[in-house]
Amino acid sequence: MKDYQIIVESDIQTFIDNYDTRPVDLNAKSYERNIVFLGCSLTYGLGVDNKDTYPSKIQNLSDNKWNCINLGISGGSIDMAHLIFNKVKHLDIDDIVIQWPSFYRRAYFENKNYKPYVPMLTKDDMKLTEDFANISDLDYCIMRNLSNLQVINSFKSVYNLSPKIGHDKKELFNVYDIDNILDFNFYYDTENKHRIEDGHPNELWYQQYAEYLYEELK
Repeated sequence: MKDYQIIVESDIQTFIDNYDTRPVDLNAKSYERNIVFLGCSLTYGLGVDNKDTYPSKIQNLSDNKWNCINLGISGGSIDMAHLIFNKVKHLDIDDIVIQWPSFYRRAYFENKNYKPYVPMLTKDDMKLTEDFANISDLDYCIMRNLSNLQVINSFKSVYNLSPKIGHDKKELFNVYDIDNILDFNFYYDTENKHRIEDGHPNELWYQQYAEYLYEELK
C-alpha cells in the first residue's frame, strides 16, 4: 500500500497500523469523555515513554475516565493533522486538541508518495535559513495553513495549543474564528532541566504541562 493510500484513502485503524503512532483505544463507549490529540513530536512525545506524554498523563489525572487518543506524528504538520482529523471526526469523540506544529512545515505528495517538508530553522530565533527564507515568511505560512486550521476548528469542541510562533498572531486567528488558543511553551523556550539531549521536553515538562492542560479541559 502506497503512502497516499494509507494517509488519504485509508480509515483511521489502517493509518494507525501503518504509522508510528502511540497505542490508542478507539472503544469510545468505555469512557466518560473521548479526546483526540493532534500534533507533531511534541504531542507524540519523542524521547519519552508513552506513559510520560501529556495525553497519557491527562488520562491518568482523570482517573482513566477520559480516553486521551494520542495521534501526534513525529515531524507532523498542520496538513497531516488535517488529514488525520478527517479520519476521526466521525468517531464518537467529544473534543479535539491540536498542538500547532511549526507553520513552516508542509505535507504534500509527489507521484502519490508522501513528501514531508521541514525547512531548517535557527534554534535561537526560529527564523528560516537557506533558500526557503528568500521566498517565504511567517505571515505567508500562517495564511497557507488557515484553511486546514479552520476545518479542524469546525468540530464541536476544539482546543488549540499554540507555541510562541503563533502567539504574536492571535488577532489574525480571531478573524478566522480560531479563538480558543491555549499556551504551549515551545521547547526552545524551556529551561535545560525540562529537556532531553536533543531539546525535546522531558518527563518533568510533560507532567507540568499535563497538569495545566487538564485544568483547562475540565
